[in-house]
Amino acid sequence: MKSSRFWIFACWAYLGFLMFVSISAYLKLLPTELSLFPHYDTVLHFLLVGLAAFFTHLALKKRKVTLLNIPIPLAGLLAFGGRTIDETIQIFTPSRSFDLLDLGADLCGIILFLYLAEKVSIKKASDTQS
Repeated sequence: MKSSRFWIFACWAYLGFLMFVSISAYLKLLPTELSLFPHYDTVLHFLLVGLAAFFTHLALKKRKVTLLNIPIPLAGLLAFGGRTIDETIQIFTPSRSFDLLDLGADLCGIILFLYLAEKVSIKKASDTQS
C-alpha cells in the first residue's frame, strides 16, 4: 500500500470517529464518567483536534497555502476553521456552550501535531517512480 493511501485512509477513518464523538456530544451520549477528570474537555479538544490536523496534513501530503507571504499548512486552516464553525454553532445549541478555552486548546493541539507531522517522512510521487 502506498504511503499516501495509508494517510488518506487514516485521515478519513479518524474524521469519521470525530464525527461520531461530535454527534455524541450534541446528543449528550458521552460517558458521564469523563467529568471525573479535571479539564477533560480541554485536554480532549487538544488531543482530538490535534490528531485530526496530523492525519489531514499527511493525507494532503503536507500541502501549504501562502497567506501574507507565510506558508501555512492547509490542514491547520481546515481544522481550525472547522472547529471555529462548530464552536460558534454551540452558541445556538442549548446542550452545548461556546468556550474560547476550547478554541485555544484546539489551536495549541493543531500547532503541536502539525509540527509532529512535519517530522514524518512521506514518499512523494517522484520518489516511488525511480
